Amino acid sequence: MPDGTSTTSHEEPRASRFELAPPRRFVLPAILLLLSEEPGHGYSLEKDLRELNFGRIDRPTVYRALAHLEKDGLVESRSEAPASGHERRVYAMTPLGERVLGVWMRVIKEERDLLGRVLRRYQATGTPDAILAEVDGGWAAALGSGWSPVSPTSAAQRHLRPVGADLFDPRCDDEEILALQPRTVAGPSELRSARPSAKRFRLAPDRSVVLIEVRSTVGPISFGAIGITGYIDAAVSDGVIETAISPSAHLEIAVDGLRSGNGLYDAELLRRIDAGQFPMALLDLTECSPGAGGRYSVSGGLTFHGVTRAAHGTVNVEVGADRRLVVTGEQVFDIRDFDVPSPTVLMLRIYPDVRVHLHVEADLEEA
Repeated sequence: MPDGTSTTSHEEPRASRFELAPPRRFVLPAILLLLSEEPGHGYSLEKDLRELNFGRIDRPTVYRALAHLEKDGLVESRSEAPASGHERRVYAMTPLGERVLGVWMRVIKEERDLLGRVLRRYQATGTPDAILAEVDGGWAAALGSGWSPVSPTSAAQRHLRPVGADLFDPRCDDEEILALQPRTVAGPSELRSARPSAKRFRLAPDRSVVLIEVRSTVGPISFGAIGITGYIDAAVSDGVIETAISPSAHLEIAVDGLRSGNGLYDAELLRRIDAGQFPMALLDLTECSPGAGGRYSVSGGLTFHGVTRAAHGTVNVEVGADRRLVVTGEQVFDIRDFDVPSPTVLMLRIYPDVRVHLHVEADLEEA
């Protein structure tokens, strides 16, 4: 590997030529921010800067930055007589530094908004990795909304938009189905059979997520959980589910793991749904009929908050060449049907109709 860029078949491929690292350009305003809280010396500033995680921080970097800030009149220093040891300098922010810090905060806000657009564009692709990243990273609190498409042709709109009705129409009931658009995937030759029999596919928890989107008086809020467990029993032939042999599924969702990225919202949600007493939601699908392009109408029961209600919907099923089923779908539910009152936090009110996105991946269980 003379140029240091090639890899063998046993090595992990490199992500790219750029380094995955925290931002580095905000050390100066970060120092001003710390000095606005209280005067400090280089050693204490070095420690606090590391906690802010602005890239590599060492003592020479801190003192160089302090020298620049002092030369520009943004900070001033004085000698402090030590109780023991060497004399040290204590730095404090000047009135000019306070004004410049305000300007920097506006710059940082603009940077945050731009990065939010990047996250939303990635979120809008609607890919499994984007769904996993959103749930695992708790983006909802940072972005302020979930599943925001960036254009009428975005993947999120193609795959997640409701069919024939406004998603949050107050007239919605359990019969209104939100379907995913079909995607064509070739079926594996290993699963083809003239007379297939039902096989068990075990869910991969690290690739199976639920995302619950609610309306509130402050805008959309999304709660997500990774780690759905359970199984799907189905016969597969030529890349499709054979409904002549009735498929079934059992899914278990740990509702006490639902997170939005906002601790106040999370605590209120878990309190309202009695997560301590009812930590699991169960989804049992018992009926399945085929539609077009990999879509299936399914029926069964959803148990949540200790209450079981009939569930009907449409899901999209992909049969992968690696003996994996990928099932995605969404449905609107009214939480009052499960004896859950609409949560309220201070002046925040959450409306009872919620949209549930489900993405599960299941691998063929070896005999």
